[in-house]
Amino acid sequence: MFAAVITVFLFALSGISNQRVAMRLGAMLGNFVRLTLATIVLGLIVLVFFPDSLAKPTFTWYFVSGIIGFGLGDVALFIALERIGSRLAVLLTVCLAPLFAIVLEWLWLGNAITAPVFGATAAILVGVVLALKPGSGVAKSQRRGNPKVGVIAGVISGLGQGTGAVISRKAEDVERAFGVDVNGLSAAYQRVMGGLVIAMIVTGIVWLVRRRNTTAAKKKLDLNQVEISPKALAFWVLASAICGPIIGVSCFQWALETASSGVVLAIVAMTPIVMMPLAAITEKDHPTRMAIAGAVIAVAGVSALYYFSA
Repeated sequence: MFAAVITVFLFALSGISNQRVAMRLGAMLGNFVRLTLATIVLGLIVLVFFPDSLAKPTFTWYFVSGIIGFGLGDVALFIALERIGSRLAVLLTVCLAPLFAIVLEWLWLGNAITAPVFGATAAILVGVVLALKPGSGVAKSQRRGNPKVGVIAGVISGLGQGTGAVISRKAEDVERAFGVDVNGLSAAYQRVMGGLVIAMIVTGIVWLVRRRNTTAAKKKLDLNQVEISPKALAFWVLASAICGPIIGVSCFQWALETASSGVVLAIVAMTPIVMMPLAAITEKDHPTRMAIAGAVIAVAGVSALYYFSA
């Protein structure tokens, strides 16, 4: 239980830090820098202390999970962070990911979808719609780009995270079948590597496209669109990597080892609620009462979903 609570706060801090990084470095470059730092740190730890945890059968599944979750999912998340802020971007990701995961498990693994699960799904969708109502957005000075694109990116982020989670569960089944001991740090490392590959490709494509446009080329991947001191930028980048893929994901894996997955996931679903005061302070994001009610309904729906589908 303690590990799950710590995970909530780390994920909330990660969401705030990611938004700061996205606004200062741009979505693509910010995500790439964050994943590069996480890969280096996790790689050093795993290669030195847990080299036996890297086995081909499990590595393939974790790597593919990372391509979809940390790769496509996080690229979309950072696009959403720029346009709608951390509160709504994380809400869409956290609340929609389990919906996509359940549908995928139904299509791929044949898991049944019961009536209570349908009810929880409806609650999530209603809550998300209320949270996205006009008047609950981030201050204009704290966002950049079309908010509609941000909402679409948030939905795609949820799809990526949900799909990545299902593939990770498949990796855990393979792990047990082959008797490989993969701890949380190693699983995070293998997944982050897959995400880094996608981040590198997408960042490279964006750079090449913008190089063809003289005006856009001067932006250098949005590096100078928001002024910030090097020390402040370094702080937010470190916080983004440490609170997310390095310590945050590791604590999440620790929580899963010490409590039932249904309880852990239900607690972690509280992340959007914890983020509200943080987003109000760092992004001037003051949600309306309807938006707050929508977030509470959506999070309650996620908790019920995990409970009924456990």
